[in-house]
Amino acid sequence: MKRFLKLVKLELGSDLMRTVLISGATGGIGIAIAQKFLENGYYAVLLYHANMSRKEALEKDLSAYEGSFEMHQVDLLNVESIQALMQAIEASNINVDVLINNAGLKHDASIEDMDYSDFEKVMKVNLDGPWLLSKALISHLKHRAHPRIINISSGVAKEGRANGSNYAASKAALENLTISLAKELGQYHITVNAVAPGLIDTPMTEDVDAAQKQAYIQRVPLNRLVKPIDIAHACLFFASVDSHNISSQILGVNGGIR
Repeated sequence: MKRFLKLVKLELGSDLMRTVLISGATGGIGIAIAQKFLENGYYAVLLYHANMSRKEALEKDLSAYEGSFEMHQVDLLNVESIQALMQAIEASNINVDVLINNAGLKHDASIEDMDYSDFEKVMKVNLDGPWLLSKALISHLKHRAHPRIINISSGVAKEGRANGSNYAASKAALENLTISLAKELGQYHITVNAVAPGLIDTPMTEDVDAAQKQAYIQRVPLNRLVKPIDIAHACLFFASVDSHNISSQILGVNGGIR
């Protein structure tokens, strides 16, 4: 069945089926985005780094969509790894319409205690990774009917964060990259936007204790934490044809915090 669906996809061509590429697909937000796009008829190219148990769990969770997605192990800090990904995509006759730069890394510590290697690695994954993937996919996107780049930022890009200067700085830089690429790539009708979640319940935030979460919720006008599906809905809108004249925007999905 999987082979049959893949052949149907290739026969129909990408004009009838849009394709989304999602980095960090095995994380909490990535899983929600993948499921939402598959539900809406997209073919999905899902990237993961090294966690095989999460990869296998995601494949199981998405078993209902067998034949509509494929997974690739990619090191976003390795140019050769990204080049191998592009070769695999081109060999499969896949044309990417939507790139979602979701992969992210967090190593929190005070500036006094943080090793430079942790600062550098977070910056590379959260900023260099989206830049490298965007660069690699421009030749695909510029020839598509409704090309999109969507970056996953964070509310701390504007607020900053004590004991998390590397993460906050990387996300602030990612938002500037979003705006810069929107200006540069508009000539190809590529829209570039970012979604900036507030505090969200995912494995990445499991180190936030209950008291901290409750204090945060009290600041939120809607009085609740963000859910991964909220981010998926925002991404689906930015990917849609209806958003064709929306670019260079940073959408805060945070319950109303300003």
